[in-house]
Amino acid sequence: MTSPNRTTFFQREVWYRCLNEPSSDYYPSVLLTFILSLVIILNILEVVLGSVAKFAVVMGDWVFLANYIFVAIFMLEYGLRVWVSADAPHERELSLWQKRWIYIRSPMGLIDLFSFLPLLLFVVLPDDILGDLRILKLISMVRVLKLTRYSASLFMLARVYRENKNTLLAAGLVMMILMFIAATGIFIFEKSAQPLDFGSIPACMWWAFVTLTTVGYGDITPITLGGKIFGSVVMVCGVGIAAMPAGIFASSFVQLVREQEHERRRKLRIRSGKLAEMNSEGQGVALQVDMSQSEQREIAYLVSEYALTFEQAVGVVMHFRR
Repeated sequence: MTSPNRTTFFQREVWYRCLNEPSSDYYPSVLLTFILSLVIILNILEVVLGSVAKFAVVMGDWVFLANYIFVAIFMLEYGLRVWVSADAPHERELSLWQKRWIYIRSPMGLIDLFSFLPLLLFVVLPDDILGDLRILKLISMVRVLKLTRYSASLFMLARVYRENKNTLLAAGLVMMILMFIAATGIFIFEKSAQPLDFGSIPACMWWAFVTLTTVGYGDITPITLGGKIFGSVVMVCGVGIAAMPAGIFASSFVQLVREQEHERRRKLRIRSGKLAEMNSEGQGVALQVDMSQSEQREIAYLVSEYALTFEQAVGVVMHFRR
């Protein structure tokens, strides 16, 4: 697609593509993605370094100025995303505000909202109203999840979770059932020997969780023979249960990587085939006008993605060259 000019830059579909369909072939989206990613990273860095007393003293009022800037940028981004969500391609029969409402209550919409709302309260409200508001800055750290939009690896992880959420939920349910059984069993064996650590089933939940997840802090351990035997059984069960979500993630991630690689190669074959066909028909216009490799790639992209003829694609590229 061509770069927006002055008359089209403020069109909603242009901003939708920049915000929701980042592509290395579309330079405005690359620039916007870089800026937003950099702002998120700088904000996270400011919060992390702000927990160091020496850094907080050195920065002083500059920290509050940075927070004002971050709030303004994230609020502007959220407003733009609400505005452009009316151009979402799915569910075309819905009205503009229905599409916007879908974005607002979506997981990423809530993440975008909470990426600036707690920080806005921290900046606007004085400390004597709600006490120590620094916890609001930590809540706003949810914005780190916004990076999933701009990182292919994080996006794949999020997609793996979405596609396997029912399986992961089932694995979590099995874990909860076994944890309850483990806590009840260790309570029976250890309640008399260690009434402080195993005096109730809720108190035994910590031991059950640590053991089933194979973490094994060792802060509380069974000392009776029955408790040790029962604990050994729980450990064996925990190895298989704890490995289940990891196996699901690993297999789905590998499958997704293969699918994306297959799709990338398929598009490359299609693009190469169309270019070969155009060259075989004697349409060497790109060479006649001395086009660069990037312009030739732009022509191939316009032909494959927007079904333009070769002459139309060359005309578009030449128009923006002038």
